[in-house]
Amino acid sequence: MAMENHLPVPPDARPGISSPLQSEQLPLLYRWRPALPASTRRPLVILLHGAGGDEMSLAPLLEVLPRDIHVALPRAPVIAPQGGFAWYMLAETPHGLRPDADQAEAARVQLLQFIGQLRLAHPFDARQVYAAGFSQGAVLAASLGLTRPDKVAGIAILCGRILSQVKWQLAPDSQLSRLHAFLAHGGADEVIPSQFAVDAMHTLAEHRVRLLYRDYPGGHEISAQMARDFADWVAQRTALAYLQADH
Repeated sequence: MAMENHLPVPPDARPGISSPLQSEQLPLLYRWRPALPASTRRPLVILLHGAGGDEMSLAPLLEVLPRDIHVALPRAPVIAPQGGFAWYMLAETPHGLRPDADQAEAARVQLLQFIGQLRLAHPFDARQVYAAGFSQGAVLAASLGLTRPDKVAGIAILCGRILSQVKWQLAPDSQLSRLHAFLAHGGADEVIPSQFAVDAMHTLAEHRVRLLYRDYPGGHEISAQMARDFADWVAQRTALAYLQADH
């Protein structure tokens, strides 16, 4: 399994982030960065790290995300043999290594439970939840949004793909047409080749998801430009959602 290309975590990316949190009600360990000023009517962004990472792997994105948005950083449930954590492992099949379908489905269900129980611990606007991930985390963000668009307003797929099993679980187009998606991929990605981004783009468009697609010259990484574009998408989506709600 390819390791996640980690973003460096600068010292000033940590302030405001809680220590690891866990409870019997929540299926995943996580960290929390509250919106400032804190409010129940603020959006939530859930950042999902890639294989071999942990809940702090995407912490540098907090430097570009709006400060008035709550952010949850869950840790994947599977201990990866090469170190770090994963949402699922790769299983040997007659067609080569493939994502373990059972583990991927279990992770999707855990994330749904995580979102449902998180409101018992933290205030946020349940109508404005955004699931965003890198690499394997992006795969889970896609799985979550495409099967349960009633739980998330938008998804960000950064250097990820849509699992074939998820295409059999898609929510009705009438629900998916309200889902927003930011799809970003590096043209030189050798871990998840760009053909998977093209496939994801076609799937999202076919099912009427409101898609913004961006490609970048780099490989399997979140470049500075990709991070800024993602943060701009989040800021625009949340601002427009509240503007439309107020009218």
